[in-house]
Formats: sequence, C-alpha cells, structure tokens
Amino acid sequence: MHTNNHNNGQFEQKNHLPSIGDMREALLRCDMPDEEIAFMRSALKRVDEVIAQGLLDFPANERLIFERLQQVSPAMAGMTDGSFANLKSRTRKAFRTLRAQGKLSNPRSRFPLTGEWRALQATLNVKTQRATSRLFHFAAGLGVLPHKMSDAVIERFVLHLRDEAMVGDWEGTLRSSIKAWNNLAASREDLPRLTPPPVKRTSYWIPVEEWPEKLVSELKAFLEFLSTPSDFVDRRRKVLKPGTVKQYRHNVSIAVSSLVHSGVPMEELSGLGDVFRPVRLDRALGFQRKRADGRITDQMVQMALRALVIARWCNFAQDDIERLEDISFNVRQQMRDERGSRRGMTAKNRALLDRLDDQRVADQVQLLPFTLLDRARKKPDRRSAPGLVRTALAIEILLICSVRRANLVDLELGKSIRKIGHGKDAFWVIERDGVEVKNEEDLRFKLDGPTVELLELYLRDWRPKLCPHPSPWLFPAADGTCLDPRSMARAVGAQSKRVLGVAITPHQFRHISAALWMKDNPEGIFTISQHLGHRDVNTTRRYYAPPQQRQASRHFQEHILRSRETARIRIKRTTRRKGGGSSGNSGFDERRDLL
Repeated sequence: MHTNNHNNGQFEQKNHLPSIGDMREALLRCDMPDEEIAFMRSALKRVDEVIAQGLLDFPANERLIFERLQQVSPAMAGMTDGSFANLKSRTRKAFRTLRAQGKLSNPRSRFPLTGEWRALQATLNVKTQRATSRLFHFAAGLGVLPHKMSDAVIERFVLHLRDEAMVGDWEGTLRSSIKAWNNLAASREDLPRLTPPPVKRTSYWIPVEEWPEKLVSELKAFLEFLSTPSDFVDRRRKVLKPGTVKQYRHNVSIAVSSLVHSGVPMEELSGLGDVFRPVRLDRALGFQRKRADGRITDQMVQMALRALVIARWCNFAQDDIERLEDISFNVRQQMRDERGSRRGMTAKNRALLDRLDDQRVADQVQLLPFTLLDRARKKPDRRSAPGLVRTALAIEILLICSVRRANLVDLELGKSIRKIGHGKDAFWVIERDGVEVKNEEDLRFKLDGPTVELLELYLRDWRPKLCPHPSPWLFPAADGTCLDPRSMARAVGAQSKRVLGVAITPHQFRHISAALWMKDNPEGIFTISQHLGHRDVNTTRRYYAPPQQRQASRHFQEHILRSRETARIRIKRTTRRKGGGSSGNSGFDERRDLL
C-alpha cells in the first residue's frame, strides 16, 4: 500500500514561523511599489495591536491570525466595517506577497504528492490535474488517503482556501475542485463522492434535446447559414467564426429557456420566429433582467442585437423588425444609463492612460519587457524564469504592434510570425489575414532592433524550457498546444502589477501604445488609426481624441510660454537701445514696459 510518509497527519508547519515583526521587515526587501509595502506594513502592525499586545512578536501563522480576527468585531477594534475589511485584505496580501517572493513557505507546496496521491494524479489528464491540484495537496498534508476523502476534509479545505491560502475567489475554487473530484469518483469505484456546495441560483437551462424537433432543425439551418459562405447570393455577407456561431446557439438557448420558465409552453416554440417575435423577446429579456436583480447585462444586449439577425433570416415583416430595433436600442440605452457610460473608452481605461502623463510611469511601461527579461536573467534557474521571458515578449509585441489578445496568443511560427531572408538582411514580420482580425482588416508588422533580439533569445534559450515537445505556436503550453488566452492575460496582469503597481490587461497595452504615440504626436491621429487597423478614423478619434486635446493644449501652452520669453527678450533689447540700460533699473519690468 502506498503511504504519505512525508507527514504524520499534522497540517501545521513544523518549522518555527517568523513573527509579524519579521514579516514587516521582510516586506521592506520586496520588489514592489513603496506605497503598497507601506499599506501592508501598517496593516500588520494594526493586526498585532488588535489580536496581541502590539509588540510585533505574534507568530506569523495565517490560520491563527485569522481565527483571532474572527473573534474581534470592527467596533471592538475601533474601526469601521470597511476599514476592518481593508485591514484583513491587506494582511492577506502581505502573506501572499511574501510567499510569492520566497520569504514565507507556501502552504500549497508544503506537502509534495507521494504515494497514493501521486499515483492517482499520474492517471489524470492535464486539465483534471490542475482542477484537483489544491485539493490533492491539502488532503495529502492532512495525511488523508484518496479513498478516505470526506465532507469533513472539505470543511477544513474551506478554511484553508479562505484564511490560509487566501484565495480571492475561494468559493469558485471550492466548486471547481469538488466538481472535478466527483467526475473522477464517477469513473472509479474506490473513491467516495463529495457533497457539492449549494447552488447560488436555480438553473433554468433547458437542453436542446427537449426542444421541438422543428425548432432544433431550424436552429441547425440558421447556424449553418452563418458559418457557410455563399458563392453567388449575397457574396458580401460575412462568414462568422466558429466561436461566434456558438455564441448565437447559446443566445437562442437562453431565449428558449427564459421563455419556458416565464410561462410560455414549449410546444408554442415551434420555430425561431416563435422565439424572437417582439413580444416574446421582450418577455425573455424581462426574465433575464429579473434574474440579474433588475440590471441590464451584456448577455441581454447581445441577445437583443442577434435577435435582429435571426428576424431578417426568418423574413419578419418590416414592422416587427422595427419593433425589434426599438427593443435593442432601449436595452443598450438603459445599460448606458445604469453604468453611466458613454461611447468610447471606459473610465477605468481612461484613468490608466492618465497615469502616462507622469513621464516616470510612461518610461517604466515602455521598458517593462526588458525589466522582466533582466529579472529572469538574474535567476535563470528559477522555475518561473522561462514564463517571465514569455510574458516579456508578449508585452513587447503588444507595445510594438498593438495587436488584440486573440491575435497575439495564437501566433504560429512560420505562418503568422516568420523570418524572411537570410543573414544580415533577414527580418521578422507578423502578418494576420483579415479573416483572423476582429474588423477584417489585414495587418502586417515588421519587427526591428530590440524586439527581434528579444524574440530570437526567447526562441533559442527559453521557449524549449516551457515546452519540450514540438509545437508550431510562438506561445505554447507545456503539452504543445496553444497557450490559453486567459493564462496569458493573467501572466501579463500579474507582472505589470508587480513592476508598475497596477495590473494591465493585454488589451489595455493596445490602448497604452496608442496613447504613448498620441502623447508625442497629438496631430498623428491618422497614423495611429492605420497602425491599429481601424476602418474608420472616427473610431480612433472617439477613443484617443481626449488625450489628443490635452496634449494639444499642453503644446499650445508651451508655445505661449516660449512666445512670452521671446517677447521678454525683445522688450529688454528695445529698452537698452533707447538708453534704458544706463539706468540702475535696466531689467525688464512687466508692469512698466507693457502696461
């Protein structure tokens, strides 16, 4: 029988933990913005005052600290509810930061898998291994064998996720872990099932198998119409990508399920026309809004827009199409009213670009890829080093080419990114056909200088460490498949947060690259519009005209100041020529000489 001899069922770490005071000192050596360090050190000091004597000698034991904090109310601590919540949040962040930088042990890696747990993990595919990793390590740390898993272990797992590992979305992690375990248990007789957490909302989804046969066949024909090009009729019609076609199928399923659960008999929905008549669409949207606590969701907006496409395919009467257009407009308008949004860039993105007015921040952003590369080179043997260089190259391409995330992650060597020529005359290009781009515009970017050096360094020294298998992708996963776009987004956000103090998404780097150009070239709206691949310069103007106005105003003010200085010198010279230089007061006096 396999055993887990690396522990005796003792979950707590055996080594002496440092004190809160030691944590505060360790934070000073962390590589992150001073302001964040100050917040975390202040929180640790306040925590020690609340749960101990304020001498900073309380053990840095996460579980013990949060058990003590649970026994204290905000009023007892002399704090408001919000301040107390911030205190706990910053304390969690301090533990997470110190673990990430190797200054505290990581509870997830404290107990490596051996014995039965390792043997079980070896039988799983990569996706299931990831979904069950936390649960496996935790149970191994308790000394529980796979066939002894129980809901009692899950109760302790909840406390671990929430208070020790400090997982942000611990409920989501718990649900996915239990779901993956139960799927595994369903295929094995020796593993017990676990009780899943109660669902937050009652499911309303009605599978396609329960729909009327005519509705199913009509949906199939419509989806085929969307994905199949026409040779002679309506050749200008856009053929949709498979992902978009799936979204249409999903929207129809939502509409059908909403109508049935709002009281419409299934037998009355014999075709798409019955589902998306104006009165039915209004009813489905009302059901969705009620489930969303009275809010307008993106899903509702999408469903209303696509109802128009379906209506035209079904040859609705013009009156019905106009009513559907009114519904779609009203849904979008109400969403804008609720969110206080306007066309153009969101307030969050606008605030991010405003930070570029600080030249130091702008410089740090532009040098971010090479900052990450330097960090990887300093510690090349660390497991995270190859991923750091991959993220550096991704950010460099985002800054230089301003591509969208989807067109970044699936770059294919020899096809969408390739080297042309040989020797010193060779160069690299990125090319994307219009069918691969959101607005169907062909894109081509020539890479030069430091970008090429970083790319070739990554391909030669770092990419083989990320994926030992043959793979056509520039950014491969460990198994040779294309890296998940969400994984790339998380890596880019995490590293930008670590260096710059703010998490930046791949698409925000597209905004940043455009804003940096406009900062130095306030009249270059047409150039950046072509670079971004916008069909209409008004799209570019809507997003980047506000910075253009600010930069133009700054240039205008600089002109006025230069002009004023020239006037000052001119007046001074005129005064000297008139003999004013012989007097004791030969300098320029604005009140005397101008007024």
